[in-house]
Amino acid sequence: MDLIAILSTVILLVTVGTVVVALAAYAAVKVRDKRKPKPGRGAQAVGSSGFQPEFLQRYMPPAAAQTDLAAPERKDHASVGH
Repeated sequence: MDLIAILSTVILLVTVGTVVVALAAYAAVKVRDKRKPKPGRGAQAVGSSGFQPEFLQRYMPPAAAQTDLAAPERKDHASVGH
C-alpha cells in the first residue's frame, strides 16, 4: 500500500471512531437524565429550589460548616483589584 491509502484508511477509521464515541456519549447523557431525581420526590424539600440530591452528599468544609451559609456575601467585581 502506498502512503496515501494508509493515511486515507487512518482518517476514515478515526472519523468512524469519533462518531461511535459521540453516539455513546449521547446515550450516556440520556441514561443519566433518566436517573436524575425529580424535584419534590423523596424526603422533605431542601432550600428554595425544593431539590434534594439523591445520589450525592454535599461536602461542607469544617470551617464553612460552623458559619451561616444561608446568605453568603457577594463581592462587587467592579471594585475588586482596582
